[in-house]
Amino acid sequence: MKFTHQYIIVLGANLGDKKKNISEAIRLLQNERITLLKESEFLYTEAAIVKDQPDFINKGIFINTDFSPEELLNISKQVEQTLKRSTTYRFGPREIDIDIVWWSTGEYRSERLQIPHAGNNSRSWVIEILAQLIPFDSPQSSYYTSMNVKPIKTILDFIPRKIEKQKIVFLTAYDYSMAKILSRTSVDVLLVGDSLGNVIQGNGSTIGVTVDQMIYHGKAVKKAAPDKFIIIDMPFLSYQINSDEAVRNAGRIIQETGANALKLEGGVEFSDVYKKIIRAGIPVMGHLGLMPQSTLKTGGNKLQAKDDASQKKLFEEAKALQDLGVFALLAELIPAELGAKLSKALEIPVIGIGAGPEVDGQVLVINDLLGFDAEFSPKFLRKYMDMHTEAVNAIENYSKDVRSQNYPSKNESFFIDEK
Repeated sequence: MKFTHQYIIVLGANLGDKKKNISEAIRLLQNERITLLKESEFLYTEAAIVKDQPDFINKGIFINTDFSPEELLNISKQVEQTLKRSTTYRFGPREIDIDIVWWSTGEYRSERLQIPHAGNNSRSWVIEILAQLIPFDSPQSSYYTSMNVKPIKTILDFIPRKIEKQKIVFLTAYDYSMAKILSRTSVDVLLVGDSLGNVIQGNGSTIGVTVDQMIYHGKAVKKAAPDKFIIIDMPFLSYQINSDEAVRNAGRIIQETGANALKLEGGVEFSDVYKKIIRAGIPVMGHLGLMPQSTLKTGGNKLQAKDDASQKKLFEEAKALQDLGVFALLAELIPAELGAKLSKALEIPVIGIGAGPEVDGQVLVINDLLGFDAEFSPKFLRKYMDMHTEAVNAIENYSKDVRSQNYPSKNESFFIDEK
């Protein structure tokens, strides 16, 4: 007796009569062993990887069948062939594309198929389809429902997320490899922070980071994650000398990296700088509380705004930055009560790091979140992985295999007579 399975399949098309192609594919998928239970709405999306092609129409279907994942994959490929799917190049335009994205039994892995689909979390339209179709009694229902938020593409998407009380997720990114991983997640914003002075260069502060270095790292991140909203820090002395030089440096960073926005540390003392950069057409995010570029003056990485007077000053500066036109504010190492007050009072989103749970979003340094540094554990940091231990163990296993001549094996070697 065969078991009955439920699957969610996502269909997309950007050539020919798109809706007709999808409807015909759904008809061809149905047979005496596949029952269509529910369909999603049609969703319209831009091409995600290869940009120079028509927009896609997408639809999801929820089916019941006794086919195994591999059997269902074979049927899907047959339908693609029947509808003469174009295969001129990978990620190119096509009459029909069929992906199995969810399986009621759980996970499935083979050389040909991965369920859940590897791209689920990075594709907002797939998340929306899953949120529409996954049964309410499924353990993953609440997960995808909570993830079903409008993606951030421009600065105009920030305030609606705040109004709708949908938390905004930031993470830092400094290099191509890590940004490539982040591009496949649902993280909203990548911040190329001058914190690279600490976590990449190994310095005790961010003060030594230059404009050229920010551009170098920003270009790598943009290349790996072209569809993410990317913000780049303006480093020390790139905007503090005068506003004209600040605009020139800001323009260089945006022009040479393709980033979406910049972030500046400081309040009303840089009013003219904020005004001129924003007037030049460059979106700016503000940064108050602990400001790493000022730690020589403030005496290190300490909790800020601990008394009434300093809290009032920070609150007033935050309102002033909003009036100057910043689209968001990063608040670092401040009391949770002040973070909540800022979020409630400001129209723009407040993104916190060590600012409590009631701000509009959170940011962490990716290296800290993954546990690269075993010794670094500030109170606000939650480590979601012990990368330090995992990496040390993996490297020692590799060393052991090399010394014992267990690596490389014959299967990992090349031979002259191989066909």
